[in-house]
Amino acid sequence: MSQRAARGLAAALVGVSLAASLLPQGAAEAAEPRSARVCSSCHGEIKKQWEKSSMAHSWTNPVFQAFLADAKAALGDGAQAGCIACHAPLAAVTGDLKVTDPVNQEGVTCNFCHSVSAVDVSPKPASYTWDAADPNLMRGPFEDSESGSAHGSVHSPIMTQGEFCASCHWYAGAGEGLVFEGTHPQWKASKAAAAGKQCQDCHMPAAPGKASLIAKKTRDKIWAHHFPGAHTAGGLDSVASVAAAVESGKLKLTVRNSRGGHSLPGGGASMRAITLEVVYQDGAGKELARVPVQTYDTEFADANGKSPVPKWLAKKVARSNEIPADEPKVEWSEIPLGAKKAEAVLTYHFLLPAYRAALVAKQVDLTGRDPVVMARTSVAIP
Repeated sequence: MSQRAARGLAAALVGVSLAASLLPQGAAEAAEPRSARVCSSCHGEIKKQWEKSSMAHSWTNPVFQAFLADAKAALGDGAQAGCIACHAPLAAVTGDLKVTDPVNQEGVTCNFCHSVSAVDVSPKPASYTWDAADPNLMRGPFEDSESGSAHGSVHSPIMTQGEFCASCHWYAGAGEGLVFEGTHPQWKASKAAAAGKQCQDCHMPAAPGKASLIAKKTRDKIWAHHFPGAHTAGGLDSVASVAAAVESGKLKLTVRNSRGGHSLPGGGASMRAITLEVVYQDGAGKELARVPVQTYDTEFADANGKSPVPKWLAKKVARSNEIPADEPKVEWSEIPLGAKKAEAVLTYHFLLPAYRAALVAKQVDLTGRDPVVMARTSVAIP
């Protein structure tokens, strides 16, 4: 029995419910999941893209690790089994519950996604089926794939469909029924989805090219693997807009989700927020007031009503006010006396202020998580 198979059996025996539900039926002996380094010998450019992505850092991300430590402190070490199902999924399916294997520490890695044979499109956590029978049979988007000696290949239409993403981007708590991650159903209900636009169109933008160094065919589409999103440099540019006008003696602010196929701030419910603020100036350009107008986010509360709390402590929704994909949000602000100019600023926060303060106190590396201005506009006040 292989080391991974032994771990899988051990996990089942100790009765860790989520991990046990994910364990393969008969872990692979002759073939075991490979590191992305192996894939890079033929898919070097794709591997370079992936290794800079949030997928590659889903396990090692210092903010995730800090939150994981908090979750285990609150709920016990068993909390990790639920988290690794999407943050270190190879560890979940091979029973490496402590995530000690370096391959499993690669996060959402090549040999995980390309060995997923099916997805149950539902709010069930980690609703993927991972092929344990042959982890080196790679699934991909091409019917006429050019298999080499490194692995077999099979066509998987779901890999180009938004439904593939549902396994980790749609889940609800079994007990409370709270939707902790609802990006997939938001997209599914959007005009973008109705028009046939898939998650991959934005988060894996395609271009002509070859899938590997040994490929003979130049494809019309090779999907990028850097998975651009909020954390990508420039990723928030033109995603949202804000317009301002003076009506009936008040400042009318219209916020639009310009490019998102789902509501904003997007994934990571209860972790992120977007704020709308107005800075008023007098005729000489002196600041008169800085007025918070609205916060767009979802916040959870615990059993005692404390809010915000992270999803692992959540028992109910304290508030949910996000910027939807297809409808504008209109806000109003009272204009202070003497104001001659107003500047509205829409700012993306990767972390709620309460969480950020706690992480700073713990000296967690927050590189790349400073607030980003998404949009701004100015209007003269008559």
